[in-house]
Amino acid sequence: MAVSLKQPFSESPAYRWLIFGTVVIGTFMVNVDSSIVNVALPILQEQYKVSTGILQWVISGYLLVITAILPVIGGISDRVDRKKMFIAGVSVFTLGSILCGTAAGIEQLILYRLIQALGGAVIMGNVMSIVAYTFPAGQRGRPLGLISSVVAIGTIVGPAVGGLLIASAGWRSIFWVNAPFGVISVLMSIFVLRRISSNKNMAEFDWIGSSWFILAMMSLLLFISNGTDWGWLSLWSVGSLVVSILSWFWFVRRSLHIKMPLIELSLFRSARFTIGNFAGYLSYVMIMFPAILLPLFLRQVLHEPIGSIGLLLTPQSIVMIVFAPLGGWLSDRIGPRWPTVAGMALTAGALGLMALLGRGSSYGEIVLDQALFGAGLGLFTSPNNVVVLESVPVEKTGLTGSLLATVRNFGRVTGVAFAVLLLETQVGSRAVYPTAMFLRGFHLVFVAGLLLGVLGTVMVSLRGSVPSQQESLHPSRS
Repeated sequence: MAVSLKQPFSESPAYRWLIFGTVVIGTFMVNVDSSIVNVALPILQEQYKVSTGILQWVISGYLLVITAILPVIGGISDRVDRKKMFIAGVSVFTLGSILCGTAAGIEQLILYRLIQALGGAVIMGNVMSIVAYTFPAGQRGRPLGLISSVVAIGTIVGPAVGGLLIASAGWRSIFWVNAPFGVISVLMSIFVLRRISSNKNMAEFDWIGSSWFILAMMSLLLFISNGTDWGWLSLWSVGSLVVSILSWFWFVRRSLHIKMPLIELSLFRSARFTIGNFAGYLSYVMIMFPAILLPLFLRQVLHEPIGSIGLLLTPQSIVMIVFAPLGGWLSDRIGPRWPTVAGMALTAGALGLMALLGRGSSYGEIVLDQALFGAGLGLFTSPNNVVVLESVPVEKTGLTGSLLATVRNFGRVTGVAFAVLLLETQVGSRAVYPTAMFLRGFHLVFVAGLLLGVLGTVMVSLRGSVPSQQESLHPSRS
């Protein structure tokens, strides 16, 4: 009797890519939202007459919640069905988006963004893990690179569509864009995704350690984000810092003395894992500098209409679409070291060029600087994620994917706060300020970005090539 050698569809590469396409819709939606909000910042500031320090909370509040709960989400996801978790995340994010579209003012908008953040955290905490489970070791560079491309596409659609929507229907309309994507993502997830769960017992989940982590991270982020408004030596700032330090102490102490902690601190004994996470953190600090300041520069210095601002912010993301898969492909072929070094160096150089922008800058300069910045990020991000993910066993990729997302959002929160801090050293807490004062702060921010990029380049160039647990199965990869 003849035996059919035809591979079942559920085990075929086509099905893997169908799963990939399903989960990245959620990632796409989250990044459309984040880039749209950046374009809306000048309009929100003009309408509500708020300082940059208050305005930052439209972004920082969202990132604060995501950063504080992501490892908890990852730990829970490692113990339950990731399919159900992902569907729940998309549903909550979509609800939060609709609420943002109905917000009566800046305070409500910030509040509803926190609901969005809860759903966004669940999405981010599961996408990379689902992809890591779906694709075998040695074949993850390409899909992880394509995730970066999807992020870039979302970032492109956000400013371009957001600028047109704001110009024609006001800022509230930008949040309704997420509704159709949310419905599509939920329906596809129900019918396409398969159950992915481990044998870990939810009863063994470290709820006490998770509580310490959330308190430690939120108080730290409050200190970072509110220092510019409260003053770094104010009672609130010092109190937040003290609470954070004490909470981190108890979190680390507990993690070292229980069998199954929220975060296995032993992972950080790996130089590849630790340097990869820190370099990723630096890249996301830097990514917020142009995201926050270029829209304000285009509006206040070059006096561009909001529709044009959206279009002028797209080159970075367009270039990332090309270079992110290239970075993943190079990682699979020659290893991650040189793509990460070249990418970080290019990112640093682009920030240095942005520090030279001023009143007489042309569209060509703005486009070129963003293109170089996008190329650098595209080359760096996916190979660096591969280093981190393949530094741990595959059964820990849920936690590791959440840690990557936590690092990403912690970097973004820090980047927003750092950019606002440096800008306000020149403009103070004014809602309206002279162009010359703004430009001094603008240049200071990008010089700082250049220095951070140089530091990141040195770090990844010195990163060792010791094989990880998964890479030991593929000795040809560096």
